Amino acid sequence: MSVVQFSVAQSKAKPKKAAHQVVAKTKLPSPQPIQRTNFAGELVPTEQGDVATKLAVALMNTSGYAKRVQLLHQRSAPYFAVIEPILARHKVPNDFKYMPLIESNWQATAVSSAGAVGYWQFMDETAKDMGMRIEAGNDDRTDLVKSTEAACRYLKSLYKRLGSWTLAAAAYNGGMGMIEKKMVRQSTRSYYDMTLNPETGYYLYRMLAMKELLVNPGKYANMSSGLMAYLDDPYAREQQQARKMGWLVDEDPELTGTPIDSPARGSEAAVMDSVLNNLLAQRPKTPAIFTGEVEAKLQKAGKAALGQSWAFTVTQEAQVGDVELKPGDALYAVVDEIDSRGQIFLRATRVISAETRESTPLTLSAMNPATGLLGIPLPKHIQTGWTVQWKTEF
Repeated sequence: MSVVQFSVAQSKAKPKKAAHQVVAKTKLPSPQPIQRTNFAGELVPTEQGDVATKLAVALMNTSGYAKRVQLLHQRSAPYFAVIEPILARHKVPNDFKYMPLIESNWQATAVSSAGAVGYWQFMDETAKDMGMRIEAGNDDRTDLVKSTEAACRYLKSLYKRLGSWTLAAAAYNGGMGMIEKKMVRQSTRSYYDMTLNPETGYYLYRMLAMKELLVNPGKYANMSSGLMAYLDDPYAREQQQARKMGWLVDEDPELTGTPIDSPARGSEAAVMDSVLNNLLAQRPKTPAIFTGEVEAKLQKAGKAALGQSWAFTVTQEAQVGDVELKPGDALYAVVDEIDSRGQIFLRATRVISAETRESTPLTLSAMNPATGLLGIPLPKHIQTGWTVQWKTEF
């Protein structure tokens, strides 16, 4: 609970009895805007009940052993210090630093049941495709810097193909082919709307939960007590959960701590409700607006069909790599796809200078200003002057 503090200026002289009492007027602080949960800058639709529930469950599971959160944070810090600059240099969102944490628990020699190795859990074929050396006694997958560089190259290739960092993360776990098939069969480009296998369907929520736990440890530190304290042996349950999350391995010393007191019946539901209510409340009063690197308005529309050419005019100065765009420059795009929900996916391929008439190759994708993702709702009536936001493809 916040306390409003105020002070009243007082005279050094002793006040007279007849003096009127001064009433201080205080201005209550305006409510802080709700910080919406996002991954790599892409909003998580927590206003949807099923999404909020999955994230709440992931948060409850991730906070399985609250005493180890601080140790986990301290242990992760040196790895983050190495990974973050590499991600930034490759223009990969910083949130991907949590990926090796859930993949390998910072174990260089970690090997999965499927044969994936190292910090980022690369399979042999993918590692070689990314230029990694795999030799006896010299495996680049166990090198933090080399494997992170390769992971960045791989993630960028996934993003370029899928147009979403969320889907890139899902494809990292489930494979590009599987995600593309799901997109076609289920007619959606939203990870949160897809029906996926349990591992891939839960994968991003695990990363989101780890991000939330490490960024806001105090907010979630006591959640485990609500869902797990009602069990017969809560302390043993905490250890089991810690092992499940990879925080406690056989080489670790025995954890010490005080078992959680058994709460009143129904408290586990109350804690779950509290987390859910917080997530479900993340519905903004006004929709978020995302702006791209380039803004252009429609000059001439082609047919709403695959491969058709559309022409746009740049409305503001912009710099995309070495290419400088000015108002009036012509931007030419093609239709990559139109999905079952009426979203059109436009890809700009070149720009023609209004001043010199010089044509320059350029790759941009149309972006939905409500989500920050590729693909924009197709208007019922397409008219000249329709303004579209564009962002760079790698």
